[in-house]
Parts: sequence; structure tokens; C-alpha cells
Amino acid sequence: MTLPWLPLAGKSAVILSARGGAYGPGTPREPFDFQEPFLRAYFSVLGLEDVEFVHTEPTHAPVMPFLEQFKDAHEASRTAALDAVEALATRVPAQTPTA
Repeated sequence: MTLPWLPLAGKSAVILSARGGAYGPGTPREPFDFQEPFLRAYFSVLGLEDVEFVHTEPTHAPVMPFLEQFKDAHEASRTAALDAVEALATRVPAQTPTA
């Protein structure tokens, strides 16, 4: 279904997510990443095609003892996500809100 008007056409968005598990490319659970494909499809119906995702995962690693072996992966993902957000922020021109 496509709406007769596309309220988000020509816009761009950045979606930030923190995931308890690891669903990124190359992980065993990559086929179970329903979040990003669903959101891409949802927003495309509204006309939003320019969507960037920044994920940090596996966020459960530091707090669940049985996932302790993945703490380094979590820290690497967290650092990469922070770097990605900083890089994206430098691309966005500063705008002053209007009333």
C-alpha cells in the first residue's frame, strides 16, 4: 500500500537502536533481524527512503553473567555507534528552530 501523499518524501532520518542480542551482519542471528527491515518498509510507505540505522549490541552482555564472554563485542559496538552518531551529527547543518 502506498499513501496518496508521501508526508516524509525528501526527508532523511537516523534511527538509533540498542539491542540486547547481536543481529548485525555476520552474526549467527543476522537472519532474525526483523527490526531494521520492518522499519525500512514502514517508513518507505510514508515516502522516507533515506534512512540510516545505528545499532549498538549486544547490550545485555555487561549485565547478564552468562553473556560475559560478549562484553568486548558490546564495547566495540558501543564505540562504533557513538562514532557513527558523531559523524552523522557533523553532516547535519545547524538549524535554528522557528516559532
